[in-house]
Amino acid sequence: MKFPYQREKSSLFGEIYRPIAELEVETRAGWMTLLAYIDSGADISILPASFLKAFGVTVGEEEIWEVRGIGGAKVPVIMKDVRMKVGQQVFDSKIAIALVEDVPYILGREGVFDKFEICFRQKEKIVEFKPTA
Repeated sequence: MKFPYQREKSSLFGEIYRPIAELEVETRAGWMTLLAYIDSGADISILPASFLKAFGVTVGEEEIWEVRGIGGAKVPVIMKDVRMKVGQQVFDSKIAIALVEDVPYILGREGVFDKFEICFRQKEKIVEFKPTA
């Protein structure tokens, strides 16, 4: 599977291309398609608070953790095991659901990168996912 980089505005660079993957997550209402930044520096995938309801998570019943981003900023999250699909590859993965809405959709390493050989083709502005055996 190949995913083209997405062109975006950057206050630092003007225009920049970022690696994005189309994936699906299984929610209570069925499979939901989303676009997420592919982040090899992220330990875990993360989604915003609006997914709490989609996964049927009740705050207070789950343990709250903190993840840190660039600059050490802390974000409270709840960990959740979900079914995920990239291309035709369906697998279980642990994700973090932020308790705030202001986080991007991030596809991190935990439970994902070990399922694929992932090649960032920066010059071509493409990311290629090949399922591992």
